[in-house]
Amino acid sequence: MDKPKEKLARKIVRISINTIFYIVIALLLVFSLANIQVKKENDIANVFGRGFLSVQSESMSGDLEDNFEKGDIIFVKMLNDESREDLEIGDIVTYYDLSIRAFNTHRIIEIYENDGETYLITRGDNTPGQDQPIRVTDAISLYQSKWSGAGSALDYLQSPTGFALFVILPVIIILVFEGVVLVRNVLALNKSKMEEKYALEKEQTIVDLEAEKEKMRAQIMEELKKNKESEQ
Repeated sequence: MDKPKEKLARKIVRISINTIFYIVIALLLVFSLANIQVKKENDIANVFGRGFLSVQSESMSGDLEDNFEKGDIIFVKMLNDESREDLEIGDIVTYYDLSIRAFNTHRIIEIYENDGETYLITRGDNTPGQDQPIRVTDAISLYQSKWSGAGSALDYLQSPTGFALFVILPVIIILVFEGVVLVRNVLALNKSKMEEKYALEKEQTIVDLEAEKEKMRAQIMEELKKNKESEQ
């Protein structure tokens, strides 16, 4: 591979790596800020009705296909009035539990009506007793699937230390790196301009010297001609 093509290939690779890095950092930043915001509002981070939660307890651990462990990430579908009507016993729903001041994701074990309003009773598969009844309208989301072990990484990323290490620090590093590259490019550009200017001045000097030599040669020839004529 000749030098121009090699230089172009290296430039393309560098741009591609930088682009991927910036995209990842931007996604992490948006993701972390979004989670901080939804935590303040007791809501679930979601996009187009699909959300996720980090599992904080072993209340749903077990051998069933839809069981999950502490440290997992669970993916949920956000509920609305229409989809709440389709909830059945055995479904796993998430609601905000005022007794623990946090989200609770447990299995529905009973559905009943009282004074024209529908209530749900839930229980964790790994807990001895049932939860307090909740209104069906308090059910926020329905469990869909899980990502085993990823919740611990998510929790760490959302912590001040994890956010600083995996979001703030990489941003600082890339900014410093890009700053160094920018300074080097500016210095190289200035050097190139100085070299070009020096080359032009040198070329002009040579042209001027040649012109001066031609002028002196013409003067000498003129003097010689006059001397020759005077001798005759």
